[in-house]
Amino acid sequence: MNWEAIGAIAEVIGVVAVIATVVYLSMQIKQSNRQQSAEAVKNAVKEFVDTYAAVTSDEKAAENFIEGLNRFGDLDRTTRAVFQSKMQLLTNGYYQVWTLYKSGMLLDEPLYRKSECLYLSFVLAPGGRQWWESMKHLPPETLAIHIDGRLNEPNLGVTPANEDLDWFRGE
Repeated sequence: MNWEAIGAIAEVIGVVAVIATVVYLSMQIKQSNRQQSAEAVKNAVKEFVDTYAAVTSDEKAAENFIEGLNRFGDLDRTTRAVFQSKMQLLTNGYYQVWTLYKSGMLLDEPLYRKSECLYLSFVLAPGGRQWWESMKHLPPETLAIHIDGRLNEPNLGVTPANEDLDWFRGE
């Protein structure tokens, strides 16, 4: 065997090693991206659920939320500000879930639909609708267009919170 043959074999081995390294790194990057996507989805859904839990976390918070969903326009300034803050947090949480679903990162359609139904049920309540009409300029325009479109669908299939939720009606 001569040195040229040994050199050619070494080059082939080097090329194979580089290709194997590139393939391995590509797989690692894909796995890391999947983990980051899963973490983003988990965090967005958790934030939305935690916000929902927080708006009714104690008796005073629940009363304020129910009052706001019934009569946003009739609330005093302080109560209206608290309700506005809660609805804005819910809107932000829903926006994150919607964005992840729309981008294909949230693959669980039933989970997305439940999140959307919950959010829309609040906006469909009389005070929720008043709040939405006065504050829909706050979220990103794409979300406002989406929500307005959904609210104007003839067969939306979502019942307003004041007609659907037991705790809302006082049952």
